[in-house]
Amino acid sequence: MKYLLALLFTIFTLSTASAGSDSTAVSARKTSAEKLAGVIRYKTVSAVDSAQFNYGEFKALHTYLADAFPLVHSHLKVEVINKYSLLYTWQGQQEQLKPVLLSAHLDVVPVESASQGAWEEEPFTGELKDGYVWGRGTMDDKYRVVAILEAVEQLLEKGYTLNRTVYLAFGHDEEVGGFEGAGMISRHLQEQNVQLEAVFDEGLAVVEGVIPGIDGALALVGTAAKGNLNLLLTVNGDGGHSSIPPTDTPIDILSEAIQQLKANPFEPRMIPTTLETFETLAGKMGKKHQFALKHYSLFKGKILRKLSEERATDALIRTKLVPTVISAGEKYNVLPREATAIVNVRILNGENEKTVMQHVRQAIKDDRVKIERYGVYTPPSPVTATDTWVYSALKSTILGVFPDVLVVPALFPGATDSKHYTNLTNNIFRFAPQVVNRESAKLIHNANERLSVKVLENSVSFYNALIRNTCGEQELEQLVEKYSKGIPLGVGGE
Repeated sequence: MKYLLALLFTIFTLSTASAGSDSTAVSARKTSAEKLAGVIRYKTVSAVDSAQFNYGEFKALHTYLADAFPLVHSHLKVEVINKYSLLYTWQGQQEQLKPVLLSAHLDVVPVESASQGAWEEEPFTGELKDGYVWGRGTMDDKYRVVAILEAVEQLLEKGYTLNRTVYLAFGHDEEVGGFEGAGMISRHLQEQNVQLEAVFDEGLAVVEGVIPGIDGALALVGTAAKGNLNLLLTVNGDGGHSSIPPTDTPIDILSEAIQQLKANPFEPRMIPTTLETFETLAGKMGKKHQFALKHYSLFKGKILRKLSEERATDALIRTKLVPTVISAGEKYNVLPREATAIVNVRILNGENEKTVMQHVRQAIKDDRVKIERYGVYTPPSPVTATDTWVYSALKSTILGVFPDVLVVPALFPGATDSKHYTNLTNNIFRFAPQVVNRESAKLIHNANERLSVKVLENSVSFYNALIRNTCGEQELEQLVEKYSKGIPLGVGGE
């Protein structure tokens, strides 16, 4: 459930349809939208099975980025980590200051064969049409790669220098866990004894109409994230001919187990991060809701029931699980000897792998169903504090681009590459600089993924300001002075 997302760009048509054949040097005068359109042409699809990676596309994309952003690649230190991920270092003048890291990812999810006919534009042609850039990765997450690089390119054009060092970290396998990309970048930095001031990654966004009863736009900043665990459910049987089936086949047993998981959800809980969210929102709620939140212990049941009614808010108050892959049988008249399901679990802070396993076993209550971990377990994240100058810098940056929003710390129900940097900093913020509503959110990982040119331009402005507010000399001094005096940092945040 990724809140991120939005829309995309202007009118332009590029004749090259294949990423691998697009070797023309890219002029620095191209617009950011044209650069994003070019980036989309590279089929950097990640996969759990490394044999299914087309690594040549990642290498070709590296070359394209070097052509598209010449100042970045001539002024910053560029390192290729674990062959396919990129780490840029923009050195600051004061080495005693901890660096800031901006994280994004180069890989995209595949295009499902079932969705091929639903695309209005081919997913890897990078079409610029009707004010949008179309294609897989425009929303998740190549637009942020381009926006970050474009912001740095523009600052370098102006001869801007930094007090604090900035890292740009672009992993190549975020969509499958990020262990070979961001995970290796983190290890590389740790080996150099680097400690970070903050990490800014994808996550939540400016949302409209998502939280019931709240009018106006909210800039939701992910200050905590759920954990992630995949469980493999396996049921074995004797097989045989379908004309004489047993009472319970492996498919029957597995189906019943899945139904029991659905019928027995995890208990709802209000964690401190979500309580902070609603305390920040209290001013936009009616007096009845304000009173209920103020006396949460008295109205706990009613508040949790209300939040459970909406998918978006229900995900904030409980661990969620859902089957994502089911497999059984090979021939229509042969009973399968085995049926399996992979269940994806997003773990609420305060729970862990052990408590999840206990809940699943108690819900299924069937020894015929084997339950085991599938892949790597990621625990829920630490919680990032909001009473710091760096949060104020982010808040000020958001309000500079989106002046009428209310900035709200919140739980991010998904997982990003930021989980790999918890060993390097306590300040991790998950925010995507775009406006999302219920309709645009449906485009993520879906047919007709596209991003508006306006969103991309705003994103460039956002990262330009974020770098200056966290690493620039004058801006940082002014911000810290305001923060130390308790001066409100912009509209709508108090």
